[in-house]
Amino acid sequence: MKKTTRNLCAGTLGAAVLVSLFAYAADRTIGAAPATLATSAHAASKGVLAAGGQVAAATPQSNFDRFIVKYNAGTTRSSQTMVTSAVNAAAMRAGVAGLKAGSNGVATVLGVQHVRRMAVGADVVRLSRGLNQAEADALLAQLRSDPSVEFAQPDYLRQHTDFTPNDTRYADLQWHYHDASAGIRMPQAWDASTGGGVVVAVLDTGYLDHADLNANIVPGYDFIIDTEVSGDGDGRDADAHDPGDWLGSGESSFHGTHVAGTVAAMTNNALGVAGVAFNAKVQPVRVLGHGGGYTSDIADAITWSSGGHVDGVPDNANPAEVINMSLGGGSKCSDDPVTQAAIDGAVSRGVTVVVAAGNSNYDAAFFSPASCKGVITVGATGKTGARASYSNYGATVAVAAPGGDYNGIAPDYGAVWSLGNAGAQTPEASPAGDRLTGMMGTSMASPHVAGVVALMQSAAVAAGKPALTPAQVKTLLRTTSTAFPVTPPVSTPIGSGIVNAAAAVAAATQDIPADQGTLLDNRIALPNQTGGPGDAILYKIVVPAGKTSLNLRTYGGTGDVSLYTAFDRVPTTSSYDRKSAKAGNGETVLITRPAAGTYYLLVVGETGFSGVSVMAVY
Repeated sequence: MKKTTRNLCAGTLGAAVLVSLFAYAADRTIGAAPATLATSAHAASKGVLAAGGQVAAATPQSNFDRFIVKYNAGTTRSSQTMVTSAVNAAAMRAGVAGLKAGSNGVATVLGVQHVRRMAVGADVVRLSRGLNQAEADALLAQLRSDPSVEFAQPDYLRQHTDFTPNDTRYADLQWHYHDASAGIRMPQAWDASTGGGVVVAVLDTGYLDHADLNANIVPGYDFIIDTEVSGDGDGRDADAHDPGDWLGSGESSFHGTHVAGTVAAMTNNALGVAGVAFNAKVQPVRVLGHGGGYTSDIADAITWSSGGHVDGVPDNANPAEVINMSLGGGSKCSDDPVTQAAIDGAVSRGVTVVVAAGNSNYDAAFFSPASCKGVITVGATGKTGARASYSNYGATVAVAAPGGDYNGIAPDYGAVWSLGNAGAQTPEASPAGDRLTGMMGTSMASPHVAGVVALMQSAAVAAGKPALTPAQVKTLLRTTSTAFPVTPPVSTPIGSGIVNAAAAVAAATQDIPADQGTLLDNRIALPNQTGGPGDAILYKIVVPAGKTSLNLRTYGGTGDVSLYTAFDRVPTTSSYDRKSAKAGNGETVLITRPAAGTYYLLVVGETGFSGVSVMAVY
């Protein structure tokens, strides 16, 4: 099946920059091309971005007024009053007071307000003033010292991970689908699957009515409670439209619509651009507004999108098979347990979670949800197939996809093109306000992969196969990816290659044999083992009779792995004979007088890991 393209006349190259509250780089917009052959006055008014302009580094969050606390099951601190009292007491022990008041300058007691109970059982509280980093650390230390507390963390404010561009004319915008070196092989994939029957939830800024998207939208939800962030005058409701996310005099990104268009813009309709999975449905879930979005709202949205229950919100009538999160911030997932808990719930329900690696040109292991277990973290490549200059990297990144990289060359400037709007702050009504917009970022790479996952699931079901598990999806994406035409340096890896839609869809229609592991030969190390957080690699060892010991070990490389072993059966992290779980990669399991037969060894990434050697000695 061939796509239909259309030459558009765009305005000038411009940039609308959004600064992350954590360490993601600010994202860049190239510009909005009108959906007709007229010039966009709004696009032309945005000004000119100098060639070679750099993506600005993000500003870390420095003010914390919301926190998430979860108590262990069965503890007595279950009421709102008890939770707020416990947080207040912890603040007093930490020496964190309220504002100074009166002529004597005496500090008042810090006020603590209970915001709500989350779907994962944690409580969100808001303080009467924001804390600096040292104060927040001191408060959290006191909360975590309570043995009845399962976890305590800031309610981080997240933001999307791309940038929005305004450019001039272009002949063929969607190089990222079919370019021989840098594309994802879309035309060949469309011959086998178009994504029919699959729902992809896009957790983002919401969506806009757009003639090239409307028919592929299913009802979503607005999860933003705080009206200062939401900008639509109300809290949570069933209207996921994007009212704009401008800050001050800045412009809105309409980021969620761009992401949704990459996933499933209508295709073969002689209008605009094509979507990766154009017969799939997009479920817009609004979690980002002015300044970003709170972790607690995002976690609830993950739960709801995947079919879980969230108090006060009607259950999702169309649970997604795929979730895309082109968002994140500069905290490790190990410091963000509420997000990990929500992702764990989604994965347990069979939902594949795809996330952007981030745009800070830094190790994705220091960002969430990019470093969470169970997700598919996506790095970005440019038009040459090389790692995009801004893309985060590291062992956490599973695979790459086109995100664009500014090269200053007309007609497309190396951007990824999708759907947008002519409005500066608030959207202009469709169809007059419909635009095609060029953007660059890992936010643009992630929905390419989410769309391919939709194609894979649709193809598997059409072939009479069971739906793929999230782990199977990740494995197939990695093993079918195309080798990078420009190999990333060893110090900045971005996964196994560029996602290959055609090969991934073909693999999804085949029988997937049970993984019985890679055979380890006696005293021969298997080097360069690599995986992401939560990834599990299975090995098997056939031990002859009469051996006095069996030594199974890992060593070298970077990251942190654990070992799980079992005799004559495949171990899991909850069912095994022995394990080794020290910090780092130096793990050893020693079995004396081993029985003759087959032993299995499961190497699991506690974090992303690379360059690890695995060895068996008997």
